[in-house]
Amino acid sequence: MTTTSSQNPRYEAHENPPFRTTVGYGLQFSLIASATLLVTPVIVADASGMDGSYLTWMVFASLVVVGVSTLLQVRRLGPVGAGAVLPMFTAAFSIPFCITAVVDGGPATLTTLVLVSAAVQLIISRWLFILRRIVTPVVSGTVMMILSITLASVVFRLLNDSSQVEPVAAPLTALATLIVAAALLLRGSAALRLWGPLVGIVVGCIVAFAFGIFEFDRVVQAPWIGLPGEWRPEFGFEFGISFWTLIPAFLFLGVIISIQANGEAIAMQQVAWRDNRAVDFRQVQGTLAGAGVSNMLAGIAGAVPNAINPGIIAFTQMTGVASRRVGYCIGLVFIAMAFVPKVSGLLSAIPGPVMTGYLIMVTGTLFVAGARIIIQSEPNSQKVTVAGVCFWIGAAFQFKLFQLPDINPILAAMLDSGITTGGFAAIVMIIYLELTNPRRMRFKSRLDIEALPELNEFIDKFAERRGWDGAMKERLSAVAEETLLTLAPLDLEGDGDSQDERRLVVLASSEGNAADLEFIGGGNDENIEDRVRQLQQHEAETFVERELSLQLLRFYASSVQHQQYHDTDIITVRVVPPEA
Repeated sequence: MTTTSSQNPRYEAHENPPFRTTVGYGLQFSLIASATLLVTPVIVADASGMDGSYLTWMVFASLVVVGVSTLLQVRRLGPVGAGAVLPMFTAAFSIPFCITAVVDGGPATLTTLVLVSAAVQLIISRWLFILRRIVTPVVSGTVMMILSITLASVVFRLLNDSSQVEPVAAPLTALATLIVAAALLLRGSAALRLWGPLVGIVVGCIVAFAFGIFEFDRVVQAPWIGLPGEWRPEFGFEFGISFWTLIPAFLFLGVIISIQANGEAIAMQQVAWRDNRAVDFRQVQGTLAGAGVSNMLAGIAGAVPNAINPGIIAFTQMTGVASRRVGYCIGLVFIAMAFVPKVSGLLSAIPGPVMTGYLIMVTGTLFVAGARIIIQSEPNSQKVTVAGVCFWIGAAFQFKLFQLPDINPILAAMLDSGITTGGFAAIVMIIYLELTNPRRMRFKSRLDIEALPELNEFIDKFAERRGWDGAMKERLSAVAEETLLTLAPLDLEGDGDSQDERRLVVLASSEGNAADLEFIGGGNDENIEDRVRQLQQHEAETFVERELSLQLLRFYASSVQHQQYHDTDIITVRVVPPEA
């Protein structure tokens, strides 16, 4: 199936392309994802020292869980799922933690830790609007950069182990994989960049076969159709010392998976809609909840953690097809592959040096992705400095540059992890900056037009404390009034809730000579940010009375952002002083 570059999608999520288009694109993406999807469970199973039946089960369980959770993301059941094509994928950055869990505590420890990580994701999805000041771009980007060096330690160890057995063949095979994949990713066409990792792995396997280090026994012995062998997960919990030493890392892992899902969900909305819309954070919450349920299934099945497949955004942009039908096809293909051991055996037989070459690419892109999140999303130079300092704190502890005294073994193991020390340092520094910022003023009341006099008094006090003149005070009052008039009828109309159950919280803060007013209240169906944008794009000749507040809000505010969460809306309005 060929790909077509497109600015806008030819098919949005709710639209149905022809059957051949659906199956063609579904099979194409499944083929691209399948080879790299099994890298994580294969490396974890091989490095854990377990027998071959454990590897067979890990491959089977990973394919089934990824397939089922992909269908869940596409279908959306209640608050769980994106309702969009966001396939799940095994999380390569979890490799070092999974290996340590299985080696030190056994499969039961890995199960317990993955379930803990899933619980973190479900909590973040539910309370995303509260945690938005802690789960910041700085924290997420910093932890992603530290994850790159954590994963690099596994990559170098894997290459070193292979080189001891094959001192010439192993490095050359890894180098061939890396060169081909990098060449296509850097200079290939849009289609070749999409296929780059898969082509690199295929070339690496050919080189490995030429050197005689590609073992086909696993492929030959595997049946065409069947179930995995003797090993089955024994569901149970393990709370030994290995669990307590690794739990901080898996807590951060849950945060990172949530942050990555947050970014992918927002990016998918941008490429899957024809018109320009505000981000629907209810869909983002559903995506995070879907990732949490996916990892609950992974933990129960004894598999590795999952994350959103990052390649789906580029694939959707290139094909112009965001239809949910393609997502259903992808999920079903993954499930079908699990019951074809010959195919999964071929993928799991990929030699270690080939995986090393591929993981070097993953490590590099993970570091760049983390740095890009910080630079593009954070204008505050102090918070960017926090990211740089905490990255090197994590690196120092990861590579044991500090000589630690004899301390509690659990604490010592926690300090050995760069992700734990660097991530914790980033959170502490961000909280410190938040606490030492000029204090936000807070106003609470019922969400009702009758609260307007009290709100105006609050705005007057805020302007006086900041030393602003009468013109700025009047503009702030106008913005607050029009926002309240826009919100109150929507929140109190026809949903059966009493007025006492609808609350309004206003947070007022300043940055330089600009003021930010944050209105937090009950959920709406309409997005005010979209409505203001529509007024800007389509100047109506006919006056519409109900749009008066929006017209005035658009006039007085320099920007309006409306974030819609389940049961909670956050409208942030920025106001700058009027021109002289």
